Amino acid sequence: MATLVVLLAPGSSGAATAHAAVRMPDLVGRNRAQVLAVMRRDALYFETKGPGSSKSDWVDVLSQSPKPGVVIKWHGEAVLHVTTQSPRGPRPMPNVAGLSRARVFQAMRRAQLYFKTVGSGSSSNKWRLALAQSPRAGTRVAWHSEVTIRVAITRPKAPVQKSVKKAVVKTAPTKTVGRVVNGVGYKIGVATWYSYIPGRCATWYLPKGTRITVHDLATGKSITCIISDREDSGSNRVVDLNETQFAELAPLAQGVINVKVTW
Repeated sequence: MATLVVLLAPGSSGAATAHAAVRMPDLVGRNRAQVLAVMRRDALYFETKGPGSSKSDWVDVLSQSPKPGVVIKWHGEAVLHVTTQSPRGPRPMPNVAGLSRARVFQAMRRAQLYFKTVGSGSSSNKWRLALAQSPRAGTRVAWHSEVTIRVAITRPKAPVQKSVKKAVVKTAPTKTVGRVVNGVGYKIGVATWYSYIPGRCATWYLPKGTRITVHDLATGKSITCIISDREDSGSNRVVDLNETQFAELAPLAQGVINVKVTW
């Protein structure tokens, strides 16, 4: 009498389930042996890109496509971006303020950090520009930390210059907007914000402990703060304010304002 032999995939209960779609596993941060075991278990194929992919000597997954949780067909193929090193220690927060949506994703993928967005377009995922970030650029954060990025659908319009009666505040000529203007005891440029101690701020050109006054060139409003942190040099930012005091000058969603810093 003939015997019928049915071959089943490991862990399956019948031919109907052997070809069922599966959800893409989370492979980011896994080493080569772990990836092979997981993909073999789920009957999925994958290709690798990046350092070590050609010789199969990579040791860590940086990102993946499709993302974890996406339904993928049986024997479907995923693309893994890999590296020959396992950089899981603290790393500096990249500077994403002013970057487009695509460049923000690239920067955060390189840094192996997660992020959430707030501001216009964040809920619908239609934002196109990063305005500010927390923590600020250069701050060392843990591997796979989640950071906050203030975003917008379009670039905010430059504030309209208005005359101010206060003698100490002088509006900058329109041609100076977007670059740093130096003077005796003052600088004119751009201010942004980050999550920091109320009453404290950061500059790249004055010593810590200096008390400065920040004047909003559009409204004439001003605040004072004490420098206790350093920001990156070489940009058009003349001060990074804590979010509490930035909100006294302009809405946080605006991201950046033109200011005059005096000391």
